Amino acid sequence: QHVAWAEIPPMARPETDNFELVVRTSGIGPGEEVLLCAPCHSRRTVLGEYNHGSESYFDTFLPALLREDLYYPDGQILEEVYVYGSYVQSKMYKSGVRCTDCHDVHSLKLIKEGNDLCLQCHRADAYNTSKHHFHKEFYRGKPSDGWSCVLCHMPGRNYMVIDNRADHSIRVPRPDLNLKIGVPDSCSMSGCHGDKPVQWSADWYTKWYGISRKPHFGTIIASGRAAKVEALKDLVWLAENQLYPSIVRSTALSLLRSYHGDGVIGAITGGLMDVEPLVRHTAVISSGILEPKRRAELIGPLLWDQNRVVRMEAARVLANVDFELLKPDQKKEFQVVLAEYEQAMEYSLDFAFAGFNLGNLYSSLGNTEKAEELYRTAIGIDDLFYPAKINLAMLYNRQGKNDEAERLLLGVAEANPGLHDINYSLGLLYVELGQPDKAASYLGKAAKGMPGNARIHYNYGLLLQQLGKMGKAEKALNKALEIDPANMDYLYAVADHYLKRGMLLKARKIAQQMKEKHPQNTLGQDILNFIDSRPE
Repeated sequence: QHVAWAEIPPMARPETDNFELVVRTSGIGPGEEVLLCAPCHSRRTVLGEYNHGSESYFDTFLPALLREDLYYPDGQILEEVYVYGSYVQSKMYKSGVRCTDCHDVHSLKLIKEGNDLCLQCHRADAYNTSKHHFHKEFYRGKPSDGWSCVLCHMPGRNYMVIDNRADHSIRVPRPDLNLKIGVPDSCSMSGCHGDKPVQWSADWYTKWYGISRKPHFGTIIASGRAAKVEALKDLVWLAENQLYPSIVRSTALSLLRSYHGDGVIGAITGGLMDVEPLVRHTAVISSGILEPKRRAELIGPLLWDQNRVVRMEAARVLANVDFELLKPDQKKEFQVVLAEYEQAMEYSLDFAFAGFNLGNLYSSLGNTEKAEELYRTAIGIDDLFYPAKINLAMLYNRQGKNDEAERLLLGVAEANPGLHDINYSLGLLYVELGQPDKAASYLGKAAKGMPGNARIHYNYGLLLQQLGKMGKAEKALNKALEIDPANMDYLYAVADHYLKRGMLLKARKIAQQMKEKHPQNTLGQDILNFIDSRPE
C-alpha cells in the first residue's frame, strides 16, 4: 500500500494517514524507532510469525546477550550481530539518537559524508580538530584515517571476507583494555597502527589523555566468563546498576548462574521486578537458585507480563516447580501461557534450540519418552549442539541408562575441552557409578575451570575426604565456604571434616559461625555440645 501510494506523482498523491504504512513511523520516540528497526537488524531468536504489526519487539523476538561466541567481553562485535545489540550499549542511544539521524530510511545510506555526519550534534571546534584526536588531517597527500570519527569510534570487522560492518556501540578507543582483557582497539585493529605493539598505542594514549581511565564493564564480564571468585561482587553490582544498558546488566545476571550466595539471590530477585523486559527474562532463566516456593511466589505474577517472551519463560520455569505452589488463577494462566511457549518452540523446530527447549519442558513435565524424542530431534538437526546431548545424558542417567549417559558426556567433553560443566557432570556420574578415582579427576578439572562455583568445590572436597586425601579435602571445602560463607551445607561439611580429624578448635570456630548465621538451626549448638562433652 505504501509503495503504491509513493509511486503516484507527488502532486497527485491523495492525503493519507501515515503514508499508507501499516506501522506508525512518524511522531514516534527514538526508542520506538530503534525497536522498529530491530526485528531485522538484531541477532535474535524468533518466537513466532512476525506480521510487522503493532506488537512489541519482545513479543516475537529475544535479542542475544553479550555471549562469548558473539561479542568481546567489552561488548564489541565479534561475530555478526546486526547492530541492535551494539547500538543499545552506546551513549548515542541513551541520549536519544535514532537510526534515521544517520541513515536514510529507504537506502540505509548515510545522510552526510565523513565527519559531517557526527558534527550534526558534536561541536566542530571541540571534536573536529587535532586537539581532540592528535592526528593529522592529511597524511601523504590523502585524508588521514586518524581524522575520521567513524574509524576511531566505530571500528569495523569484515564478514564474508569483504563485508565490513561498523561497530555501533560507538566507543572511546581503549588500548589499555586491549592489554588487560585482550579486546580490540581501533588504534591497533583499524590497520593504522597494526604494525606496532599494543603497548605503543597505550603509551601514546597516556601521553595525550593522561593516566586516568574510566572503569569499564568489560573487565567484569571477562572475569565472570572465567568464573573467577572475585568477579561475584562486581557482577552483582553490574546487574543491579540501572545506569548501565539492559543488555549489559542482563549479561551480568546470566553469568551469575555460575555463582551462589545471598548477593546472587538478591540480584535475581531484583531482576524479576526490573523495568526492562530483557532483564526480567534473564532473571527468570537464572531463578533456579531460588527455593521452589520462593520461585513460585516471584515468577507466578510474571505469567501476566506485558511482554510475551517474559510470560513464556515464566511458564517454562514454573513447569519445574510443584504445581500446587501456584495460586488458582496462576494455575489457569500457566496452562494458557505454556501453550504459547510450546507453539513458539514448534514454530522454530527446524533449529536445534527449539527441540532442546521442548525436550527440557517435557522432561520437567514427566514425559520422558517425548523428551528423548525431541532431544534426538535437536541432535539430528545439529550434531554440534552439545546442550541437547548433555540433557539427554541426564535423562538417561535418571532412567538408569548410565552407559549411554557416559558415552554422550565423554563425547561432548572430548569435542569441547573448555566446557567445565561437562567435567562436573562426569564427576558426579562416576561417583554414582562407584568409580571415585575417575570422579575425583573430573571434579578436580571442573573445580579448576570454574573457581567461583561453590557447589563444585563442596562436592570435590567431600569426595577427596572419602578418598582419604584430607589436606586437599580441607582446602576444597574451605574454598566452597569462602565463596558462600553463609551456606549451612558448607559450614557443616567443614565442621564435620575437622571433627573427623580431631581438630576441635577449628571445628568449634565453624560451629560458632553456624550459630551466628543460622540462629534457628540447632546444628551448630549440637556440635558445640558434642565438643564440650569430649574428655580433656
